[in-house]
Amino acid sequence: MSESIEIHVPRAGIGDELSAALLEHGFVSELVDNGDVCALQVSYAAPEQDRLVAEATHAIESWLADRGLPLVVQRANGGAVVRPPGD
Repeated sequence: MSESIEIHVPRAGIGDELSAALLEHGFVSELVDNGDVCALQVSYAAPEQDRLVAEATHAIESWLADRGLPLVVQRANGGAVVRPPGD
C-alpha cells in the first residue's frame, strides 16, 4: 500500500478543484466529507519505481546542465543511462 497524507479543505468544491490540480502534478486523491471534516486523502499516482526514475533523471539533467556537460539522460531498463547525444 502506498503512503498517503490527509489535506483538510474548507468544503467539497475546493477539494474537487484541488484534486484536479494535484492530478496534474502526479498525485491522486479521494475526497472524504463526513459532515464534520472535509479532506483529501492524497498519494502518488505513479508507482515508486517510476517516481524514483523520474526524479533521479531530473536531478541528473540539472547536474549536467549546471556543469555544461554535453551529455543526455535516457530512461532504460527501469533505470537511466547517461550518454553523449546521438549514441
